[in-house]
Amino acid sequence: MLTLSLPFAAWVSLWVATPPAAGVQSWAGSYRYEEEPTKALAGYSMAMMWNLQLKPQAGNLSGELAVEGQQTFMKLKVRAVGTDQDAQVVFVQGLDGSGYQQLKSGDVLFRLHKDPQSGRILTYWGKLQPRLTEKYQDGQQCFVRK
Repeated sequence: MLTLSLPFAAWVSLWVATPPAAGVQSWAGSYRYEEEPTKALAGYSMAMMWNLQLKPQAGNLSGELAVEGQQTFMKLKVRAVGTDQDAQVVFVQGLDGSGYQQLKSGDVLFRLHKDPQSGRILTYWGKLQPRLTEKYQDGQQCFVRK
C-alpha cells in the first residue's frame, strides 16, 4: 500500500506545483495576421488585418482580438487557455462592430501552436476563419508576434 501512495503523493505534488495556467502565460504579447490582399470585382484590392493582444490578468491570459478590413470590423474580448506550446483563443464577448453575433461564450476561435523545430506560430482555425481566402489550410503560419 505504501508503494501506491508514495507515487500518488509525488504526482499530486507535481500537479499542484505547476498550475495549468502557468504555461499559457508565455503567449502574452501582441500578434498580427495580414491576410493576402484579394482583387475585388471592381478592380481594387481588399485587405484584412487581425490584431490579437494577450495580457496576464488575475492568473489568466485575456485580451482583445480586432478584425478589420473591407466591410468588416469586430472587436472581441478573448482569453487564452492551454500550454506553452498550444494556446486556444476563446471568445468571451463582443465589444464592438458586427459579425460576432453567432459566437457563444467559450467558443474556440482558433488555436496557435509553436512549432518546436522552426519556432514559427502555426494557426488551426475554429469558429473564425480567414475572411478573404476561400481555401485556407490549418497548420500554416498566419499570426506573427510583434
